[in-house]
Amino acid sequence: MGKSCQNKNSFLVLMALCIGWTLLYADRSALYPLLSVIGEDFNLTNTMLGSITSSYFLVYVTMQIPSGILADRLGKKRLLVLTFFLAGLALLGFGLFAKSYISLLLFTALHGFGAGSFYPSAYGIMLDTVDSNHWGIGAAIISLGMSFGLVLGLAVSGPIYLLFNSYSGIFIALALLTMLAALAFNRMLPDVSNNVNSETKKTFPLAEIFKNRNLMFINLAQFCALYGYWTSVTWGATFFQEERGISMELAGLFVAIVGISAIIPSLVISRISDKLGRKKIALLLFPLGSITIFLMAYAQSNMAIILSLIAYGIFGKSSWDPVAVAWAGSHATAMDKDAVGTAMGVFNFTGMMSAVVAPVVTGFIKDITGSLVAAYYVAALVSLLGGILVIFVPEKPKEFLLETAV
Repeated sequence: MGKSCQNKNSFLVLMALCIGWTLLYADRSALYPLLSVIGEDFNLTNTMLGSITSSYFLVYVTMQIPSGILADRLGKKRLLVLTFFLAGLALLGFGLFAKSYISLLLFTALHGFGAGSFYPSAYGIMLDTVDSNHWGIGAAIISLGMSFGLVLGLAVSGPIYLLFNSYSGIFIALALLTMLAALAFNRMLPDVSNNVNSETKKTFPLAEIFKNRNLMFINLAQFCALYGYWTSVTWGATFFQEERGISMELAGLFVAIVGISAIIPSLVISRISDKLGRKKIALLLFPLGSITIFLMAYAQSNMAIILSLIAYGIFGKSSWDPVAVAWAGSHATAMDKDAVGTAMGVFNFTGMMSAVVAPVVTGFIKDITGSLVAAYYVAALVSLLGGILVIFVPEKPKEFLLETAV
């Protein structure tokens, strides 16, 4: 009975964190189909448009390591709730007061600051509350929110803009939902802080995380996987509108296919990784994900584009992400249980640096070549590099093997 109750509570925690990701991804992805509209309104170049999304991710990734350390020291729940509410306030400012290029950058960056603590806090809570044999599926349930939020943001922003001829309303509505969710999380999420006085508790040395060769290879592979993802997601709607003749209403929905098609496969693949191991799955996902990114740009017909997007949803970042979280979590836990929040912060910092780099580089390539096709091909090569990196990572750390053998 006690185990059944614990499993139920763990599931409710995972669902709450899934809702958190849903809102944060909807907050950010609602912007992508509107980039061309905003560019026309403010007379911006493609590089400047890329810098708007990059301003979010620059601050977001800057927050990862500090927030990981703070999550371990001050408490994951407390940090998550406060910063999640701040993200909602920033989005409200974007919808109400962003009337210039500079203000667009500032409110987007502030939202990134607020959202920046969610990853290490949320997955840190998961690693603390879920049995290690189920970390893959636990991470996958949380990560479903990325797919749900991606679909929600991309699917509604274009049609709502065309209906009201304004993009403020969608951001105001999402901002209010985000702030309400923060208040709900304060009641729903457990306080998983260790029973140690915060004044005497020692933070796990950050340098030790960077010295861990296996964690660094997983982190760099995460960068490669996410580079392709952010190229496809941030510029996909623009690419399909301008170079494949797809309308604004449908362009966002086309990109949303990636999120829809990833929902079931990510759960299945993460569960298989719990049983068979992370490395075998990783060695399969990276080359297949690279091929699908290439096909997105190579395809000409709508059906071919749709099939390539479905394939990427199955084999791309969304299926790799929970595998990577569980894999990095096992290596971090083998070092020290108090290293989990810090390790997750470094992990997401490395991976999300791609979200800073990819939008600007992609916009720059488009300014130079007049097309996004070459940018997609670069993203496919970067993704393939991730598959080479995971070759050098052992399935389980030696410390973990010794511990489980006792």
